[in-house]
Amino acid sequence: MRLIFWAVVSFGAAYSFLHAYFLIKDKNKFGAAGISLVGIVILVLTFIVRLK
Repeated sequence: MRLIFWAVVSFGAAYSFLHAYFLIKDKNKFGAAGISLVGIVILVLTFIVRLK
C-alpha cells in the first residue's frame, strides 16, 4: 500500500512540474507558478498523511 501511495505521489508531483515546464515554454509564467505550487503542495502533504 505504501509503495502504491508513493508511486501516485511521485507521478502527481512529476506531472505538475513537467506541466509547469511546458507552460514556461509557452510563456505563461503565472500559470507555471500556480501549477508548480500544486506540485509543492502534493509533496508537502505526503508527509502529513499517515497510512494505516
